[in-house]
Amino acid sequence: MLNFLVWGASCIITEDKEQTNLNDQLIEELLVLRCQLGDRDALTELIERHQVTLHYFISRLLENSRATEDIYQDTWLTVIRKISTLKEPRAFSTWLYRIAHNYVYREFRKKRQIARFDEKAKVSDNVEYIEEDNLYFDDMTKLYRCLENLRPEHKEVIMLRFLKQMSYLDISRTTGCSLGTVRSRLHYAKLALKKDLEK
Repeated sequence: MLNFLVWGASCIITEDKEQTNLNDQLIEELLVLRCQLGDRDALTELIERHQVTLHYFISRLLENSRATEDIYQDTWLTVIRKISTLKEPRAFSTWLYRIAHNYVYREFRKKRQIARFDEKAKVSDNVEYIEEDNLYFDDMTKLYRCLENLRPEHKEVIMLRFLKQMSYLDISRTTGCSLGTVRSRLHYAKLALKKDLEK
């Protein structure tokens, strides 16, 4: 009986969370549509909704480089110039992070900081996966420190997955990588994080 009650409570919490996410998505779509009609207040609200996580995403990838502020500003300037061309308002978040991704990797190429890696790498079927539900980040300070030890492409997918809660498909669209590559990077990033956090 107790197990049934726990299961029922978890279902209600999950439904509430899904409803909240749906409402939030609808609000964002309306804001994007208003922006496309020239509503500056809507643009301000969109920026406020994303400014903290976007800035964090860029700064972590660039390891707090001086270029962080420039890329952050350039990302929003590109959004302002091109938001009228966005055909799917529901894809705004993915589009926003794709723009930031492009600027960050352009900076990497300028400084030749991008390591060579196999874009077609796949995870073997006999490799044991780390379930995301089993990843608990109790010590956030330690987690942030461990993130710094990841390669840029691994750090990026971890942040998109857990910070932005993007689906694998949206991460694929944001990074321009195949689903197989996203799956592979997330796997190895979680392995590295788990190993580092257990030290």
